[in-house]
Amino acid sequence: MRLLAPDVTLWADGGGKSPAAGPLLVHGRDNVARLLISRASHREGLEIVYRQVNGDPAAVPFSGDTPFAVMVLDLTQDGEQISGIYDVANPDKLPPGVR
Repeated sequence: MRLLAPDVTLWADGGGKSPAAGPLLVHGRDNVARLLISRASHREGLEIVYRQVNGDPAAVPFSGDTPFAVMVLDLTQDGEQISGIYDVANPDKLPPGVR
């Protein structure tokens, strides 16, 4: 919770092909945390790999060998908290070989 800024916003695009039926807009630390925990609790063997996507920090959650989202993160000016999350979970938009 301390990593999320109080006014964090999450934009989710599931393209109708993932749990984020998308587009979805969620505001606030508690709401964003609930959504992320809810999505993660449905996955076995969840692993998160950290990468740069278009020059921005990103988290790529994997279930087994398959990425199920790319989550690009905006940070607060001091770099201490996440102020925005752009969550792309549409499998057609996920790049192959992100590992």
